[in-house]
Amino acid sequence: MTKWRHYWRPGTGSLVTTIAFAWAGVEPEVVRVAEASQRDPDFLALNPAAQVPAAVMPDGTILAETSAILLAIDEAHPGSGLLPPLGSPTRATALRWLMFLAVAGYPAILRYYYADRFTADASEAGLDGVRAAASRELDRILAIFAAAMEGPFLLGEKACIVDVYCIMLADWHAPAREMPVFQALRRAIMAHPVIGPAWRRHEESSE
Repeated sequence: MTKWRHYWRPGTGSLVTTIAFAWAGVEPEVVRVAEASQRDPDFLALNPAAQVPAAVMPDGTILAETSAILLAIDEAHPGSGLLPPLGSPTRATALRWLMFLAVAGYPAILRYYYADRFTADASEAGLDGVRAAASRELDRILAIFAAAMEGPFLLGEKACIVDVYCIMLADWHAPAREMPVFQALRRAIMAHPVIGPAWRRHEESSE
């Protein structure tokens, strides 16, 4: 293999990895994975968790988990601007918030949209309870992130891939879409010369 391979689907966390590849100037081989195909043996051999995004590096290394893919892209293409430079205090800050969104924010999104996976009570009341708790947790998580932002981006005047991850989650959570801080961040993100076009191409692919 001489290039990256990217397994993705619209409406998933692969939005962030799609943008990361574009931002780093990488044109991977792209494989669109239908939701029904995520449990096919071929895909499970690639990612037993049956989730997208997934990626294969040019040397054949298999990657899953959005944050891991982002770090691998950044390390393979230093200076691309996805994250601050290795060893810098701002990189440590960016990684802190990337992991916060990945381990706290994204699971809350999953609980909200796939409540049946997180309860043995399949009644509507049981599912509504899971969704309500997830929504409150998302309110808390995104408020914590907003308070940490220097503005207009997480780290001040320069965007990083963590900003993209945040706005993806905010777009999926109706109360966050109404928050001025995230509305301003989304405008700034979409005005970026690489992020904006890559985001729009990803959205158009789902139509």
